[in-house]
Amino acid sequence: MNAALLNLTQRLDRLPGSRIHTKMLVIAALSLFFDTLDTVVTGFVLADLRGRWDFGPREIGIVSAIGLFGYLIGSAAAGFAADHLGRKKTILYTLLLYSAFSASRGFSDNLIVFAILNFFTWVFVGAESSTVPAYLIELWPSRIRGKLNGWMMGFFALGLAASPIWALYLIPTLGWQWALFLTAPFAALGGLMRSALPESPRWLVAQGRTDEADRVVTGIERAIERERNITLPPVALQEPAPGPRTIEKQSAWTLVSRPYLRVTIMLWIAWFAQYGVLYTFMTVLPTILALEGYPVVKSFQFSVFIFSAFVPAYVFGGYVVEWLDRKYAAAVSYVSIALFGTLFGFATDTTMMIVFGGLTAFSLGIGATFIYTYTPELYPTEIRATGMGICSAWGRVGAILLLLAFGVFAVLQGKLVLFLVSDVMLLCAFTAVLVFGPSTKGKSLEASSIAPTQEVTQSAVAPVRIV
Repeated sequence: MNAALLNLTQRLDRLPGSRIHTKMLVIAALSLFFDTLDTVVTGFVLADLRGRWDFGPREIGIVSAIGLFGYLIGSAAAGFAADHLGRKKTILYTLLLYSAFSASRGFSDNLIVFAILNFFTWVFVGAESSTVPAYLIELWPSRIRGKLNGWMMGFFALGLAASPIWALYLIPTLGWQWALFLTAPFAALGGLMRSALPESPRWLVAQGRTDEADRVVTGIERAIERERNITLPPVALQEPAPGPRTIEKQSAWTLVSRPYLRVTIMLWIAWFAQYGVLYTFMTVLPTILALEGYPVVKSFQFSVFIFSAFVPAYVFGGYVVEWLDRKYAAAVSYVSIALFGTLFGFATDTTMMIVFGGLTAFSLGIGATFIYTYTPELYPTEIRATGMGICSAWGRVGAILLLLAFGVFAVLQGKLVLFLVSDVMLLCAFTAVLVFGPSTKGKSLEASSIAPTQEVTQSAVAPVRIV
């Protein structure tokens, strides 16, 4: 870690939580609400179109898998773009392009056209979800990073909870097209609001633009001093002590280099299981309920109760990852997802399906908060967004495989088999995180992103002067 980055990190980490942190959180993360709303509403639209265009679960699985393949491409490409072009430009343009493609799906007149436009929509949904968390986590003090990340994930949860309500009131009254049209203007407005956000100072330092980084941090400091009517304490400027250092020149290949390989494989397994199960559950839930014999409108109503469990789960998950450490929060989450998902698979009456479906959603929300907090903490600034994007892509690989299998399982074996397959994925993730996941609780972003084979303590620096 160079001196400029070390001292900038100290300045950011000493800041109290403030209105400016909330402003950046809301503006940047508001798009996550629309991303998730769009993703889940797509599942309701497909459930509605199933009767109109005469297709079945197999086609729903294929169309959803094609969309997630776009998500995969967008996640990987946007992470690379954010590391090379900047966080701010990437999160601005991806949201504007997403809103355009999302609305265009409403003009589809057959399933093939819908699938193509949905692919491009989800390219930019994937880009959003992999770059916004990396951007925000670089601006937050380390001692409250997990909690703030939980509030960020709350925007995902609100999108999940609102999606069945959105679908329930718009699809039967205005038609499925307007359920897609009306997300676009709000998302575009959020994109325009992002032009007022600062660039990540950590990324600026990594690009050698230390003066710009200093101006960004100074602006944040001054805003907090005005808000609280205080003078922030001085910072002890420090120089790195001699000893192990992180790799100076880093690229995407660094993710699979010897220092990071174990962490990367562990994260890929965790993402594959977590988001494979999460996206499959969100996408096919309306169809599962319809296959159980419930009318489309009734299945939408039941989904409101089930998806509403995500709202407290994401926020509560932010506190859980601080209390238990990231890896232990993951273990609790994966066990709970497997347990309640399997019970949901066994459930036959309405009450038990809603109860176990809601508990499955709650557990999935905690797991998602863990993984979005943990992943950016384990990679350095130069490859943080790239690492986040490729991990996110692996999550979509898991979802693609489960969605492609969904049609076969749902038609031939029933919903239980789908959840038993997901249990195997979760067991692998549980083992990988517990065995290979390093602890990051209470560490600065720079300290936690040092590879395990190079780990140094935060005290391995020498103070030189006070400003």
